[in-house]
Amino acid sequence: MHDSSASTKNALAAKLLRMKAAFSNYNVVRMREALRYLSGPKLELFIKIPFLIHINQPQFPGYVSESPEACGIYNFKHSGFYNAVLDKDKEEISRDILETETDIKDPCVLGFYHIGSLGTFTQSAQSDFDYWVIIDRTCFTEQRYYNLEKKLNHIVQFSRDNFDQEVTFFIMDQADIRKDCYAGFESPETMIAPKLFLKEEFYRTFLMIAGKIPVWTILPANMQQGTYDRLVGHLFRQPELTVLLKDFIDLGKVEMPSVKDIYQGIRWHICKSKEDPVKALLKATMILSHITDEKNSAMLLCDELKQKFAKAGIDDCESDPYKIMFDRVLHYHKVHAHDGLKLIKNAIFLRLCSYPEVRLPEPGSPKKQLIDKYIRTWNILPSQVKKLMSYPTWPEKGKQLLDTTLIQRLARMYEQINTKGKAIEKDLPQAEQRNMKILNNKVKARLNTESGKIPASSNFLARHAFSFLLIRKNSMGKWILSAALSNTIHESIFHKSEAFLGLMGWIMENRLYRRNKTSIKIETWLKLYESRDQAICADALYLVMQPVEPLFDGCFEHDARWTKILILLVYPDPFCGVEQIELLALNSWGELFLDQLKLDTDWPLDDRYRKIADKINQYTGEEIRLFFFQMAAIRDPNAVYEIKQFLADRFRMHRPGTPEKNRPMLDKL
Repeated sequence: MHDSSASTKNALAAKLLRMKAAFSNYNVVRMREALRYLSGPKLELFIKIPFLIHINQPQFPGYVSESPEACGIYNFKHSGFYNAVLDKDKEEISRDILETETDIKDPCVLGFYHIGSLGTFTQSAQSDFDYWVIIDRTCFTEQRYYNLEKKLNHIVQFSRDNFDQEVTFFIMDQADIRKDCYAGFESPETMIAPKLFLKEEFYRTFLMIAGKIPVWTILPANMQQGTYDRLVGHLFRQPELTVLLKDFIDLGKVEMPSVKDIYQGIRWHICKSKEDPVKALLKATMILSHITDEKNSAMLLCDELKQKFAKAGIDDCESDPYKIMFDRVLHYHKVHAHDGLKLIKNAIFLRLCSYPEVRLPEPGSPKKQLIDKYIRTWNILPSQVKKLMSYPTWPEKGKQLLDTTLIQRLARMYEQINTKGKAIEKDLPQAEQRNMKILNNKVKARLNTESGKIPASSNFLARHAFSFLLIRKNSMGKWILSAALSNTIHESIFHKSEAFLGLMGWIMENRLYRRNKTSIKIETWLKLYESRDQAICADALYLVMQPVEPLFDGCFEHDARWTKILILLVYPDPFCGVEQIELLALNSWGELFLDQLKLDTDWPLDDRYRKIADKINQYTGEEIRLFFFQMAAIRDPNAVYEIKQFLADRFRMHRPGTPEKNRPMLDKL
């Protein structure tokens, strides 16, 4: 009996070791792909980041002097990243550091993983470095947690300043992640992203950098929650497995999605479509595929991928996290949404070609082999391939049309699930209802095409950095925005508007202007003025409207309200007084709207000022801030004061203890 029991336990240990070897094989394959596409400086940073988290020395980025010390990654000294840093920076890293810093008895970080596109077919030069940093919150005081955050923030700044690389760290507590809770340190959870699909994407795309391995990787796929919990508990109670399992961590499993998860996931990706509509459509379609009862959709992609760990090979596309997602969304469209099949094929093609830059992968790479396979099996004509590959040179209107088509497809998917989703909303706990309301309003803002709203540029344009923007009027009296995408390309016209603020609003909405890096030249004989006789530059208009994007999602808990109005008084003829006004209005959801009013120059100035005040008063709200500017040959010293007199009654502010006889707080205007 004893021999039989020992034999069973030995067999179990052997099986777990085989599963660990399978995951290690898969991770090596993924890591090789990641390194293949990382440029020299980005590769250097990728290798250095875990080392900078592990140590805490003044000569290295990420140093925090305050105690208690917050550094260290579990078992980092035995990782490939540790050895890679030593090989590269032997002279920079002294023996004292190696002896005192690398054997940290109480490391802060239990697991350090990269998530996202690195090491997949969708990796590009624009890929961010996104990391999950797993801790045990019970081992942290508030000060130690603050020091860890500070250390990570230093590394983020170092990466941005020295490598032009965006890095994001998500600090997660191991116990919270097991329960799918994403709360901050000792703070309530506010979560509008779909939790289930966050963890699914983590398991499907994570690269093991250092620390403990998620135990999920060595357990059978597609298990029920109860079975999973019992099995994990049983394994960690076995003394014979202590040595093996000490290097593993339980982050929980992922359940099959409910209607609520699907509903939330699609709306979340509508919001994310502003950053990348191609990626958002593919991910939303993957989520929607779970609404069918097909066997094809009965397994989560992360579990489907896990079954391929052992078979993963160098230059093999079948175990790529995004290849299996492409297979899923293609099947869904072939069977359930054939009218969107062509669009989804275009989206896959563009994603593989590093949208929005769009270029063919290097010859002989697995990514290029997959694209060639798709071209053959989809019967894509050479002319179609050429058209897609020329995307960077499409006119701005053409790029906008593609983005609009992708977003409209997302909107139809939302309509498809909306009835079922609305039915379950009213039965959710209060905290979740709040999150749902925030998400509903974010979707409403994203899909809003109301007249007057400043439109989005193409995603391609919004991602470009410009050193120079030119605003001028054409012969038809329209304002035109133009710029060159690079030093080798002639200037192109990006946007036209009847109003000057139509262009300024478009620049703000689409983040085309970066202070200290972009200059705006305005070709007009008129000048811009604020409250002094000296002319100002367009930067002053930009500044008063910042930030356009809300800093926190909490504003979406309430209906949109007006927060700022930029008012431009226009004087085409210096002897006729103000002839028209342009208004750029910002609401609390970060939406910009353009409004205009032409004035009859035969009217007395007082009547014109009253008309302007009436127009401004159409924008109701308690905390609106007004900013007046003039576009004129010479500044009018009286107009703004006179308009404010008509607005004084509305904007008078009585506060507790403030005598009513006080003058209106016109400085608020």
